Amino acid sequence: MRYADGLTALALLAICGCALALRLYGLDWDQGLFFHPDERQVFYVTEQLALPKPLTLSALRDPESTWNPHFFAYGSLPMYLLRLTADLGKLWRPELGHSYGFYLLGRGLSALFDLGSVLLTYALGRRLYGRAVGLVGSLFVALAVLHVQLSHFYTVDTLLAFFVLAVLAAAVRLAQRGGLWATLPLGLALGAALATKASSAPLAVIVLLGWVLATRRAERPLTRRRALAGCVLSAGIAGLTFLLCEPYAVFDYAEFVEGVARESLMVQGAVDWPYTRQYIGTLPYLYLFWQTCKWGLGLPLGLAGFVGAAWALGQQVRRLVATRLSDLRPDLLPVVWFVLYFGLVGAFHTKFVRYMLPVTPLLCLWAAWLCVRLWPSRLLERRSAAEQAHTGRRGGRLALAAAPLVLVLASTAFYAGAFTNVYRQEHPWIRATRWICDHYPPGSVVMAESWDDPLPLLQGHGDLACTTSLRFQFFEAHDEDSQQKLDALLDLLTSSDYVSLSSNRLYNALPRLDERFPLTTRYYQLLLGEQLGFTLVHVEETYPSLWGVTLADDTFSNPDLPVPALIANTPRQGLWLNLGRADESLTVYDHPKPLIFAKTQELSREQLLALFGDAALNLPDIPPEE
Repeated sequence: MRYADGLTALALLAICGCALALRLYGLDWDQGLFFHPDERQVFYVTEQLALPKPLTLSALRDPESTWNPHFFAYGSLPMYLLRLTADLGKLWRPELGHSYGFYLLGRGLSALFDLGSVLLTYALGRRLYGRAVGLVGSLFVALAVLHVQLSHFYTVDTLLAFFVLAVLAAAVRLAQRGGLWATLPLGLALGAALATKASSAPLAVIVLLGWVLATRRAERPLTRRRALAGCVLSAGIAGLTFLLCEPYAVFDYAEFVEGVARESLMVQGAVDWPYTRQYIGTLPYLYLFWQTCKWGLGLPLGLAGFVGAAWALGQQVRRLVATRLSDLRPDLLPVVWFVLYFGLVGAFHTKFVRYMLPVTPLLCLWAAWLCVRLWPSRLLERRSAAEQAHTGRRGGRLALAAAPLVLVLASTAFYAGAFTNVYRQEHPWIRATRWICDHYPPGSVVMAESWDDPLPLLQGHGDLACTTSLRFQFFEAHDEDSQQKLDALLDLLTSSDYVSLSSNRLYNALPRLDERFPLTTRYYQLLLGEQLGFTLVHVEETYPSLWGVTLADDTFSNPDLPVPALIANTPRQGLWLNLGRADESLTVYDHPKPLIFAKTQELSREQLLALFGDAALNLPDIPPEE
């Protein structure tokens, strides 16, 4: 047993080393220019935070306190944690006290919390399915690209996933062993999860169910009265933890409710924001399923995870139908959480793939469970001398049984290695800005899109600082089509020397809504088809790539847009796999595809208007807002 424990410890140590290396590699991927808008907002809010002086209860309770983030789209715990870490760090290095110094601290914290998720996945898997499943499941999480990518941002996702797994692990241990000790870890983890993001609220069901199972399946079953007392105590600890980590949910209740409500309206699609329009027309559940499988985890791991989830769910349903409630087991807990959480976020209008992080460790665990179950244990047992005569046949069966595990593991490891190519290179916007500074003559007029980060970068420095010699004009592409928008667009096209598209944020979303945005759709068709007098002269591309194999996302086929000649005619090296559309949030932060068009032909307003054709007719007249 000690030998097996030693091997397990070594294997787990190697898995953690691999996980940490992937998560810390290229952590300075944007050179501190903050290209992720959510991370940028978190850093901005964190920089404004300060404990009041003098530090008194009345000062803390004041809604105008300097400790109030006045931002509740996320919970306050991630910002408080970063602020306190930065304050400690600046005792060593003063520059760590502001956002341009502490951003690496934040990303380091994100990586460490995700490393904690790797360890909790092992703990949960070992308790429910055995040592082998725990190790393989933790290895899958260590290699999962969605986890690797989100560890390079300091948003709340990796912290939330960690606290969710902590609740599940504590609830499973409670259901298996009983005892009132679980009140503390359950309460702390639940309170911290709620103070990280409000979408963790369904975890309360898991805590309640854990106490119910402790009265039925535990080694030392609790009486109903003791279980009820434990449940109430857990809730009390969770409430106190939440109050400590997000005090202004109480002290500034009105703003807290408003912030949470605004976020709720956003995910439901009740508020029309440009960054949520990409989800109009997407299918509930199927969109997140496919994007998670294809891009978040890789197809083999993603499909194996969802098949394993379906198997686990089916097993629980059969158990419920065939047995009494008293026969429920602790492996019900992760299944209930998956159904509750995926049932909630899968139905959202806004389906950022990062919303899946609180359940992707479970998908990895169930993929491991599936692969290990397909490897019959009897093939691993010692054989008698007579049986050894059939070694060849048995070896073939063993290889066949091992094939799913080898396929999933090898493909996931390859995808993780390929994704590090994103962080091996300078960010595409930095490379594009450097090219612009080398090629745009002083005084050039640049047309950029107002909703995206403009190119060249306004915050550039050193050899990137050429913005003072250029004149920017912004196209409000996200505005509703109108006669005023057409007039402004014609003015921009006739007076600009260059057009810069920083990413596919707008040209991939708006043309899918061609009935609502006929003018804008036609504009992108003409621009990308190089019919407006502008020719694509430069493009920067970075894709997951390893050993000559490139996994490319396609920004032109969905919706159907022309491919500019420079891209269409560029020979591709090695094996080029076009995997189709990727969710915008998976690419535009760390590896967008900027396109730079230069004017090569002067077209008059009349010529441009003729090109727009019917799309320029019968546009509504929308007066400007006062």
